[in-house]
Amino acid sequence: MKIVCKAPGKVIISGEHSVVYGHPALVAAVNVYSKVSVEAFNEIGAHEIFSDKYGFAKMIGRAFSGPSQLKPFARIIDVFRDSEGFKGRLRIRISSDIPPASGMGSSASLSVALANALLKLVYEKPFDEKVFSLAMEGEKVAHVNPSGVDVAAALWGGLILFVKDKGIEKLEAGQGVFLLADSGLERSTKDMILKVASLKEREPDLFNIIMSSISDVTIKISRLLQTDMVEAGRLITLNHLLLSLMGVSNSRLDSLVWTSISAGAYGAKLTGGGGGGCVLTLVDEGSLNAVEEALRNLNASTMILRTVEKGVYTEELE
Repeated sequence: MKIVCKAPGKVIISGEHSVVYGHPALVAAVNVYSKVSVEAFNEIGAHEIFSDKYGFAKMIGRAFSGPSQLKPFARIIDVFRDSEGFKGRLRIRISSDIPPASGMGSSASLSVALANALLKLVYEKPFDEKVFSLAMEGEKVAHVNPSGVDVAAALWGGLILFVKDKGIEKLEAGQGVFLLADSGLERSTKDMILKVASLKEREPDLFNIIMSSISDVTIKISRLLQTDMVEAGRLITLNHLLLSLMGVSNSRLDSLVWTSISAGAYGAKLTGGGGGGCVLTLVDEGSLNAVEEALRNLNASTMILRTVEKGVYTEELE
């Protein structure tokens, strides 16, 4: 049996890092996808994972051999095998158009696509809660203490207000266009999460002020995106300043933010874990070309993003 599933990437409009500590995050599923193919064989043997970016991994029992980047998917296979009593052999191929280490949820998108494909071996229509839980097993390997916001975006699609362990509120997609600018700097989400945890331990009062402020900003942006782009943009930029106070920005990201705003953007901020990755810019159609040109003059590649309402789906079933 062969199943092919696709899941979208995401951008966090507001609330990264604070979402880990129970505050809301505003996230949009966007028109960049990962793809997972699962073939199941009714025989005993090694499970195989093929990746267009990371190469090949093999699993015999619980023993794993291959690139560390593929360990999250091995964990998903282990949990699936144990929870569903699967006895066969698996051949898995993963690919993604989502840039890795960019803050766009590449690992979560792949985890959701894999979890959905595996569960479809057992259920005609897997429950969302099962897909979410299984995908989170991979994210725990990839990111230490994931909030689940990336998984939620890949699973359900659309514009989402997410609170850890409390669920989601689906919102009407906002006005304007999101332009993503790649800083060219790779970063580790895990390192940034640990950096924020260190701030919480060293300066708890400052940490609490920042978290409370980001929470307020996130809620306000979620209500303004449909009605007031100017104010929404200002608050997006304020979110970037708060993330900078947290220590997860740098001079390259700051430069892309202020260049975007100077060229006519409503607002801009780092998106994702920080330390590198991408900057998210809110623009309208009239200023799009000028902002793109200004960012490219800083050697930042750009991508126009649109919110997609559909989350993970089955592309092929044999």
